[in-house]
Parts: sequence; structure tokens; C-alpha cells
Amino acid sequence: MAKYTELQTRKLISSYGGVGSIIETVEGALIIKDFDKWKYFYLIEKGKIEVQENENINDDRLLNRLKFYFPELNQIVKVPVNYSAFYNTSLPKLKDHIIDAEYFPKWMYCSKCNSFKHIDDWYKGWKNVFHSKEINKINDSFTPPKCYKCYQTAKKNKEKRKYYPLEQVRFILIAPNGNIKDLPWNYWTNLSREKDENGQQKIVFNKACCNKQDLKYLRSDTFSDFSGVRIQCKNPDCKTKGKQVSLAGLLGLRVPDFDKNGEIKIISDNEGNPVLDIKGREQKIFFKPVIRTSNSVYYPLITNSLYLPTLVIKKEIKEKIKTLYHDAELSVEKIQEKINTGNIKLSISEINEIVNPEKQDFIKEVDYRLKEYNYLITNKSPDDKDLVFEQETSELLGNFGIKKLLKIDRLKLTSVQTGFSRQEPIDKDLFADNSMDDFIRVSKEAVKAKYTSSKGNATKLLPGIESFGEGIFIDFDLDKITDWYNEQSLNKDFVKRIETIRNNGENSEYRASEEKTKMFSNLNYLSKFIFIHTFSHILIKELEFLTGYSASSISERLYVNEDDMQGVLIYTMAGAEGSFGGLVSQSNPERFIKILESALARAKDCASDPICYNSEGQGIGGLNLAACYSCSLLPETSCEEFNSYLDRALLIDKKYGFYNEL
Repeated sequence: MAKYTELQTRKLISSYGGVGSIIETVEGALIIKDFDKWKYFYLIEKGKIEVQENENINDDRLLNRLKFYFPELNQIVKVPVNYSAFYNTSLPKLKDHIIDAEYFPKWMYCSKCNSFKHIDDWYKGWKNVFHSKEINKINDSFTPPKCYKCYQTAKKNKEKRKYYPLEQVRFILIAPNGNIKDLPWNYWTNLSREKDENGQQKIVFNKACCNKQDLKYLRSDTFSDFSGVRIQCKNPDCKTKGKQVSLAGLLGLRVPDFDKNGEIKIISDNEGNPVLDIKGREQKIFFKPVIRTSNSVYYPLITNSLYLPTLVIKKEIKEKIKTLYHDAELSVEKIQEKINTGNIKLSISEINEIVNPEKQDFIKEVDYRLKEYNYLITNKSPDDKDLVFEQETSELLGNFGIKKLLKIDRLKLTSVQTGFSRQEPIDKDLFADNSMDDFIRVSKEAVKAKYTSSKGNATKLLPGIESFGEGIFIDFDLDKITDWYNEQSLNKDFVKRIETIRNNGENSEYRASEEKTKMFSNLNYLSKFIFIHTFSHILIKELEFLTGYSASSISERLYVNEDDMQGVLIYTMAGAEGSFGGLVSQSNPERFIKILESALARAKDCASDPICYNSEGQGIGGLNLAACYSCSLLPETSCEEFNSYLDRALLIDKKYGFYNEL
């Protein structure tokens, strides 16, 4: 029943938007459906729309990586540009390029008369009182949803204002298996509060209070907490006799998730065996209430890939190779001779991969980025419009441990959402030994990701977006970092800080990925990671003052592993706040050095010191030491590590900081 609403394409695959997310719009809160239910992708799969070349994302490196999860995947298609017709925001420019969503939460109330109903009941009432036989007029007039009771009263009394928009309730239920639903508000007026086996009070739902409910959503001007919100049934024949039931204790509520047979679903391991709690009981799946704008509602699993021109094989070349192999029956060596002309240089293994595609092995995130890192530090800027960079040189950069500084005037980043989780985020690398059909213990809770398609891993296509932007790439001198660690490893205070983060990470309730586990076992690796990550954060915070971009518009892409990588890409994308070109203009060596000096000086002056500087663990799992929002933390959209593994003392401490001599 909702009409067209324009939405920015880049918000459909991001840290706060995508399949399964709740998007706040001027029409109300909407939840985005599985992408195979969008009209655009539905018509593609039915063969009614042919994907044009400019609508296809041509990135073989990314496609091959994703085939580990999706063995039948054959293409990545751009999310359709969802813009309105000229001078008319109520109609889409391309009627088939529609992203499908629906209202959620579905329970709404009128702030004038306090009536509280499910959207289906509101719509039925609206159809009965709105005098029109044309369904399109009824739907358009009901968007956004309006109170039919107030409309009917206003029309009867000939009042000027007839339309009173409905407000969606703020509270919803989410489960660790990725499910989401409304609270059972129709049972709320007849609930009972009992004590469980541990003596804690719990809410028990009984059947609905009556057959003809007339619910009211009442809000108190006196109490601002949950006790100030009450649900009441005004049906005169209701057995509750108008009793008002508050929302007190709402956040402690747990609602079972039932299967088709009416049994409570249980959490199972990879082999299908029930997961037991400390007392040896099967762990069951329960929904828990949250505010719909809470971070825990949505954690997308997004795979990002930096465009590398020499590693992209065009679609027509791949088709030609397949034809030569299958139809002409040429050997791989002969095909290589025919194909490798001009700028095309394909190896035997690359051709073999095209003609004999096999299920891909899992590629860890750190290994995937290694190719990007090696390309940037060993190649000159290619003759390609989607990747343009230039090395900036200055002997003074070496004083800051910087080996190479690249001004990236143009870059392209492809993002594909493979799934999402609720309640807890899942590290992408945890899928090395798990599939998306398994529960993964990431903390005290075991969570399971949901696919972005109702077809699961059998989907043949995935939606993606290409974002264009600019950036600064910094490659550090490994010898200087190693010498710094070897020298400071004799300092007890330095070792204590690194071991504190290591111990906090190992004892954290959050499960570490394989790469993080390796990092905890090697203090040299851990100190290098913390140093580069903290450097990235203080640089972004300093750039915020100089470029016109807010910190939320600047992002980091870390290139750090045990032995081969020690770099970071600071970048921003088109459409972000600020002027395009404002970031790369700061990469001039003389200007960049002044920025670094200012950033380091600012890092010494934290408003929360000395408490922040002497912290023994703060943030998620105590994985930060000297790092808070006054000095080092960034908005969630900017940091890749959930604002963890930070300690500015490793940069500025007078005894053991990397820049102590500066």
C-alpha cells in the first residue's frame, strides 16, 4: 500500500542500510525486503529484463571470492538507481527499478485519539470511510498511514483539518537467528507478571483480552520511562474493564521463537547438535525487545573490494575464451596465444579458472587485501579512469616512519552485501570454517547470519554498488616499526600495555577471528596493528578540521598483516559532505607533515586525561587503552574494527611512543 519514496542508492549497501534493515523515511519506517523480491531483480531472474553492460559489476577478483559462499553465483548486478521522475517525487523515473520495502513496525497509534492498531486494521478502516472506489486513490491517500477515526470525526463535524498521520511504535523484537517481528501488542492488556526459577520477574502472555479490542496507546507527561507508556482496551465489554498496563519491565522480556510444529527453536552447532548452556540445558531461541533505531537491530555482512584494473577480465573476453575452449576445442596454451594481444596479458591459471570453474577456497580478508596493497606499492598509476594515483615524495616523511605516500585522485570501491545478523556482529573471517546456515558463537550469544536472498546460497546473482572517491594511501617502513618494537620490548611499561590488550582480547566474551587469534600470539604483530590503527584514527580526526568533511564521511581501509603489510588507506566517497578534492589536496608532503604534527600534538591533549591515558581497558572487550571520543574514537561508519585496538600512548608516550623523539 506504500507509494514510491526516493532513497539514495548508496544507503542500500552500507553499515546502516540494506536488506533486512529498517530505514527511516518521510513516509515512515520501512524494512527492506530480500533483494530477490525487489521488482528489478525479480524481472531479471524471470528473464524479462536483460542486464546491460553498464549495469553489471565486472570484478572477477570479487566474484571468485564470493563463490566460496555462493557456488552458483555468476554475476554481480548494480543496485538500481532509484530516483524520481522530473518534478514529481511521487513517481519513479524507471518503474521497474524499484526497491521493495514495507512498513515496519506494523503497529501504529494516533497521537490525537490514542487509538492503537495493526496497520492492516488501520487500512481496512480507511477503505471503509474514504469515499472512493479507485484503489489507487485509496492507497495514495493512506500514504503515509492516517487515522480513519479522526478523519471520520473531522468530516462529520466539518473541521478544516481531517488528516492525522499515525506514529509507529518504537519497540520491536529481534532474535539471534536474524528474525524480527512486532511485539504481541494485542496480548499486552491481558499479560501477567510472574517469577521465574531464579526469582526474577518475567512477563507471561495470555490470550487476547477480548474479541473486539479497542486498544489505546497512552503516554504520560509525568513519567519519561517505560512506566509512562500504557496500553488500555476501551471495549466496554472487555473483561479487563479498561485496566491500563504499563511497559515496565519491557526490556527484560523474552519471547520464544516457535517452529512450524509449535516447538521453541533451539540453537544447534554445525552438526545439528543442540548447544548447551552452563547448566547443561538446551539453549533456546528467544526474541528480545529493542528500540527500532538500536544498533543491535542490524549488522550487515559487507564485502568491499578496491578496483584493480589489471585483475579485471572483461565479459566479452571471458565469453571468447569459453567459445575457443568448448566450441573450437583449443588447448589452454593455444587460447593464451590468441588472447594475449595488445594490453591483454592472461596467465594459464587465469584462463583455466574461466574454462574450468571450480568451487573457490576460502580467501581471508587479510589475504584479499594483500593483492590491493601489493598493487599500490609496486605499480605506477594505470591508464584507467577508475584508479588514478600519484606518489608524493619527501625525505621528511621518513621521520614519521612513512615509506610511501600516494595521492589517490580517483578510486572505485565495490560493496556487496552477503548477509546480516542481529543482536551481535559477526566477523567476516569467521566463515572460514562455518557456513551462513550455522550458528556462530561470537559472545555469550550464538548468532546466525541471514542471507540477503530468500534463495540462500543458491542465488545466481548478488546486488552491489560501485562508489567512486579519493584517498590518501600511507605505507609505513617495516624496518622502522620492527626496530621500534625490538627496542621498546625491553621496556616493561610498553610490554605491559600490549599484554593488557592481548589478555583482554583473549578473555573477552567476543570470539576472535583466526587472524586476530594469530595477532594475540605475536606481540610484535599486535603492536604494529595498534600503532597503524591509532595513527589512522588521529589522522582522520585531524583531517576533519581541514577538509570540510565530517569524520563520518571519511573511512579507513587497513592493510596490516604479520609480515607483508603495514599500510592504511584514508578515503571518502562521492556524495559525502564536503568538496570533492578536499582530501587529496592535503597529501602534499609539506602540508601532510604539518597535519601529522598537529594530529600528534592534539593526541597529547585529551579532555579525559589522565583517566583516559591510564585506562586499563575500555571499549568493546577492553580492547582500547588510551582512546576515547575526546581523542581517538571515530563514528562507527568510519572505523573497520568497531573502535577497538587503539592506544595513542604507542604513538606519543615520551618513553616508548613511536614518535617520542619528535
